[in-house]
Amino acid sequence: MSRKRDRNQGDNDMMNVPGRLARLRVNFDRVAADDPTAVVLDTDDLTPGELAATITDHLTETST
Repeated sequence: MSRKRDRNQGDNDMMNVPGRLARLRVNFDRVAADDPTAVVLDTDDLTPGELAATITDHLTETST
């Protein structure tokens, strides 16, 4: 997120409001733990195209 070029106010708040990012991560982890269809993806250092390919690959694997 810190390298994102098109950051908006919500992005800035997530990075700069104390505790906001930590709460967001806790919420995502809770949803992932409660939803058997959830998939946790490491998005660090992925370009949008690489992330799209990762998601497409996962969907292809699970549909066959």
